[in-house]
Amino acid sequence: MTTIITAILLFSGALFILVSAIGLIRFDNLFSRMHATTKATSFGILLMVLAEGIFFNSGVVWLKAVLVIFFIYITAPLASHSIAQSEKE
Repeated sequence: MTTIITAILLFSGALFILVSAIGLIRFDNLFSRMHATTKATSFGILLMVLAEGIFFNSGVVWLKAVLVIFFIYITAPLASHSIAQSEKE
């Protein structure tokens, strides 16, 4: 059962990252591209890291997974905001 859940989470995460890449190519201005890459990629990584935690099901792996998710959700919006502010000036 855990392999099915892991597979679903991995494929869903890969789909979100693919949508993010398509948005990066299709959108015309910088701000739309940043929105697509920041939001969809962060959620895709969240799903893939959750799949990793479920598959290995170890305390150390869950700790690392939570730290990776925390780091991604803190740094991605800050980096996007910094790029947007530098583009405005």
